[in-house]
Amino acid sequence: MARRVSIKDVAQRAGVSWKTVSNVVNERPVVRAETRDRVLAAIDELGYVPNALGRDLRGGPTRTLSLVVPELQNPYFARLAERMQSAARERGWTVSVEVSLHSPETELAHVRGLVRRPVDAVVISPSALDPSVLPHREGGPRLVLLGELLPASREVTHVVIDNAASAADVVRHLVAEGRSRLLFLGAESAVRSTATDRLAGFRAAVRFAELHPDQQLQREAPGWTREAGRDALLAVLEDGLRFDAVIGGNDLLALGALHALQERGLRVPEDVAVVGWDDIAESAWSRPGLTTIAPDLDALVDAALDAALAEDGAGTERIVAHRLVVRGSSSAGA
Repeated sequence: MARRVSIKDVAQRAGVSWKTVSNVVNERPVVRAETRDRVLAAIDELGYVPNALGRDLRGGPTRTLSLVVPELQNPYFARLAERMQSAARERGWTVSVEVSLHSPETELAHVRGLVRRPVDAVVISPSALDPSVLPHREGGPRLVLLGELLPASREVTHVVIDNAASAADVVRHLVAEGRSRLLFLGAESAVRSTATDRLAGFRAAVRFAELHPDQQLQREAPGWTREAGRDALLAVLEDGLRFDAVIGGNDLLALGALHALQERGLRVPEDVAVVGWDDIAESAWSRPGLTTIAPDLDALVDAALDAALAEDGAGTERIVAHRLVVRGSSSAGA
């Protein structure tokens, strides 16, 4: 295994002291622009990450990990952060919750460890990260991906529910309820992600049920929010397309669609059934209650922490359980 690049290596390459490198990494305004540029160039050339700096200066691990999520407006991520904080504390670790705001630069900085406060591990639910950077990641904190993006490196662990299988569960439930024209909101076709896996599972299950999928009933959404779900559903109605069930890529999309249906005088579930993912608290309180896929969040957090705190850093794909929670939005008898 190659020796980890140290702060002294960077200092030697840039022709400065290690304290100057520390000042640059920690963004202290005491370094001239020319010197800063030289240090940053050396960091980039050598593939140095500040996690090594933390160990150099303090002589040991930080016992801190970062949980990086795209936003906290989505209740799923807020609940994930709370569970992660609590479970990590029981293991004697501290969690720093960071919000990327869907910025690829911010997510990349955390993945590479190029942040102000060094940590020993990063657990990230990326929304904008280019997966091609993962095989070229040199050193840095241990990395665990949640939900999004297939890891392209054997050093990265991926913790996720089986998105394709859960989509098939949704389709089977709707078919059993007599639905045959299924609308999927939140379709994506770019890099492999939660959305693409759920869409793939949906398509396979629809074909298996011999429902003859209609591409016009697989709609993208500008975001996975209530507003996006409402707007996407209204657009489908304006196009005059016929459907008797809506599957939202997450609960927020589904709840927005539910609101739009009721706004237009359609009955749920009598006219249209609605299903989502994540089992956020709001889903149990909507009227009617929202049928949803509930991930085993405790198992997901435990698997992520096991991987983040493991000494060997070996990458695997860890799939945690899920269940379909049937409520009134898809079954009149629920």
